[in-house]
Amino acid sequence: CKFSYNNLDDSLKISCKQKDENIKDRFMIDKFVFSLTGKGKIVALEIRDASKVLSEYSLNTDVLNDIKGIILITSVRENCLLVGLKITTSLGETNIPLRVLVPELTINN
Repeated sequence: CKFSYNNLDDSLKISCKQKDENIKDRFMIDKFVFSLTGKGKIVALEIRDASKVLSEYSLNTDVLNDIKGIILITSVRENCLLVGLKITTSLGETNIPLRVLVPELTINN
């Protein structure tokens, strides 16, 4: 996945979109903005107030400026959206299971 962190507006953007995929829709839940293809596949995520979100998971926010790689993991189970990040920094890897409350949506893996 491609990623960028903007410390001016404290946003972390992650895109796992393939060249043949197009973003057709976006929706926002709390501090998370999801981008979906026309088939409903989540291909990108923006986390607004990223340092605050990471601190809620007891992570040092310095990792935002030390990200070497990131993987976006999404899954839908029983109408529940599960979202996770695997962040690689110079200190190692960190797995973050994001808690996202989702209204009823049609989302595909």
